[in-house]
Amino acid sequence: MTTHPRSQSPDEPLRKRLRTGSPPSEPAPAEPKEAFSRDGIFWLDDGNVILLAQGVGFRVYKGWLSSQSEVFRDMFNLAKPAPGLSQESEVVDGCPVVHVTDTAAEVRSLLGVLFSGRQYICRLKLKLNDITNCVRMAHKYGIQDLLDDFLEELKSYFPDNFDAWENRLSCDQAADAITVVNIARLTDTPSILPAALYSCCLLDGEELLQGRVCDGVTESLSSEDLARCIDGKAKLCTRQMRACFEIFPRFFKNTHCKMSDKQCTKTVAHIHVEQMVDDLRCGDADIFDPWDQFIEAYDPEKKPDTDWKLCSSCVSALCKKEKSVRKRMWSELPQLLCLDEDSADEDNAEEGNEDEGDAEKGSQVEAD
Repeated sequence: MTTHPRSQSPDEPLRKRLRTGSPPSEPAPAEPKEAFSRDGIFWLDDGNVILLAQGVGFRVYKGWLSSQSEVFRDMFNLAKPAPGLSQESEVVDGCPVVHVTDTAAEVRSLLGVLFSGRQYICRLKLKLNDITNCVRMAHKYGIQDLLDDFLEELKSYFPDNFDAWENRLSCDQAADAITVVNIARLTDTPSILPAALYSCCLLDGEELLQGRVCDGVTESLSSEDLARCIDGKAKLCTRQMRACFEIFPRFFKNTHCKMSDKQCTKTVAHIHVEQMVDDLRCGDADIFDPWDQFIEAYDPEKKPDTDWKLCSSCVSALCKKEKSVRKRMWSELPQLLCLDEDSADEDNAEEGNEDEGDAEKGSQVEAD
């Protein structure tokens, strides 16, 4: 749910007309200032249209943008002066000024990609903020191929499978996940919802409630998704404790154990109790945080002074087990976050549509 600020503050001065009828002896009045600032990148001297977003003007080519998007083309054809502004005030340097409700950053991100060429998107190394900006703009302005490409790029940060999650790109801010949840809802892309909502569950309560503020826009979760995160965090904490018991069972056995006196079994039992107490005290919801470094710390070859030891065979067995448990939890994520309810609602809606279609067909047969 995005709250866009006004594209122009009422406190910003409008362009004033030159005074007429002044005596010839008086000096000519100063040239009125534009009621917006010119973008430092996309202000093309030979451009023939100005997009105005958040008080920033982008002078570009009308025909070129129209060829990229039918929405832009229709918008330029139907462009009218904003309420309260004269026709003269909507033309700067002979270029019509078109007000858009997008943020300046969103316009800048889209123009940056369009001017660079679609075929070079994979080489641009865009930041997540540019990717989400372009997804929103491509969706709004009906640039389907760009939308598809950037949704695919988004999966580099919020993938739809466990192996890709293990190698995902990191966000600049943890709260970026809020924006991605809203993007998934906007574009009807459920495949990125589990990873994005899971990441939201790892935010603290204040971050969830306040949302993410960027470029003058506040991104906040819908009440339904906020409820999913609140309930989901509790479920994830419980699942994390169960995962600990699965990885470190109280009676651990490894037929290839290299230590005598059941040292490894005792160590795993010790970890079992310690982690149970720790989980009860802290309530860790990060169920996909790897355990391998934690396990390897008990290897006497890497940490000789440790009181509790694990042989290399048991370290390997536990690392294999912990990855298996985390991979299984990935498949449980939709259920933990109540996303399976969305799928059920969609299935019911489709069945309802089919029933209505069958009923209509039946009515037609009876009428015949």
